[in-house]
Amino acid sequence: MVFRKKKKGIQELVVGDFIKEKSATKTRKRCGEVLMILQDSTRDPTVECVEVDPEELTYLTKGSEGLKSFKTKRSNLKFYTPRRQLFTKKVFEKGDVVSYKKRGSVKFGRIVCFVHPDGLYSKSHEEGYNGKDLLECVEIDKKPGLLQILNENGEPKRFQAQGDDCKIIEVITVDANGDQTTMHRLNLPEETDQ
Repeated sequence: MVFRKKKKGIQELVVGDFIKEKSATKTRKRCGEVLMILQDSTRDPTVECVEVDPEELTYLTKGSEGLKSFKTKRSNLKFYTPRRQLFTKKVFEKGDVVSYKKRGSVKFGRIVCFVHPDGLYSKSHEEGYNGKDLLECVEIDKKPGLLQILNENGEPKRFQAQGDDCKIIEVITVDANGDQTTMHRLNLPEETDQ
């Protein structure tokens, strides 16, 4: 049986939620953070909000008068998440586990460093992955435990890959009871044979 998480309805609006107006007042739809839900109507109460910047979610001010605020009916609101937050792409970091697909085969590895394609020093070590450097990974086994794969000399196998060819894989660190375990495993779809 599949349980689906019920989407929060506007009826469940609480103080602190970020909202956006459904219909524009004056020239634009305002975004805000709920400050108070008035008890003027049980079916469609008035909601008092402080206006926020739609991208940064920071409070807007009106000069020396303080924060901008507005009131509107709950039925004119919807929950709001900035687009940039919705579509933020996870950036590669040292320690991430990735899958690397090339010519039909899949390898799994843990990122140990970033390598400049021309052999120069990579600034990705201090400033975060720049999208151009190669990912240097220690190859790991996808079986629970995620053991390193060794070469003939007993050294860990390594590979380098372009970031575009890799995908970050979630590592599950708990057992079926929710207790921490050292037998970490990869969160892979069961229907695919990776």
